[in-house]
Amino acid sequence: MTGRSTAVRTPKAESEVAQRIRAARAKAGVTRKQLAQASGASERYLALLESGAGNPSVDMLQAVAVALDVALVDLLPLGGERSLVQARAAAMMRRLPEAQMALAIDWMQKSANGTGGKGQRIALIGLRGAGKTSLGKDLAKRFSVPFFEISKEVEKEYGGDIGLLLELNGQAALRRYEAKILESICREHPSAVIAAPGAIVADGALFDSLLASAHSIWLQATPEDHMARVVAQGDFRPMANGRSAMSDLQAILEARSPDYARADALLDTSAQNFDETAGRLESLARILVT
Repeated sequence: MTGRSTAVRTPKAESEVAQRIRAARAKAGVTRKQLAQASGASERYLALLESGAGNPSVDMLQAVAVALDVALVDLLPLGGERSLVQARAAAMMRRLPEAQMALAIDWMQKSANGTGGKGQRIALIGLRGAGKTSLGKDLAKRFSVPFFEISKEVEKEYGGDIGLLLELNGQAALRRYEAKILESICREHPSAVIAAPGAIVADGALFDSLLASAHSIWLQATPEDHMARVVAQGDFRPMANGRSAMSDLQAILEARSPDYARADALLDTSAQNFDETAGRLESLARILVT
């Protein structure tokens, strides 16, 4: 049987599709229940898909991709490029030596980015609870530059909280607001400290733009510190399902770490107290912008 409802059936393909769905959901920080509501699939069916035991149709994968705001090709096994041009480009990239591949990626990022380089901007990335807001505000004071938290700027622009934006308009709308805010900050402020949303890595193009627009530092912490700090701030969302909260957080961190690791520098915020961390962050930032 052929057509749009053709299922992805081979064991290898099912395993890769399952891995890609799990990774995309973790990157976006979306629960299985939320994905079920947004895609129209049942939680039980999604659990089967993520275990590799499901038999997804193209239609269902498309619904899941739309709900996660990713391209369908991102959930398909390698070789599923969307057009002949993309297939040729992918084939050429796979044949390049690693050093030339890095140069090609750098060129593509610069070509796709219209913000005019990194300037004196510093972007802090990482999971919630890493210290992006508190350390970012402190760093901005030390550098005498403005501080921007993209999520807060989105809420100002939208006129409501992000939870409402997601509920009414979905992930795609949130990404559009984030892209607009980032572009505005970079256009108007050659020097700034920017706290990026933890899930910014779920949008490859937006994350590429951030990395090309600012000197980036990954604020890394232990899962236990991430959890404790968020709860201490009065955000009890991580504890909504206490038994699985830590495993969910670890899965999100594992899915996002390869992208966070693309930052220009890394700082462990669990290794010392706030004042020492702030001092190390300032030293790192000064090295990057000089």
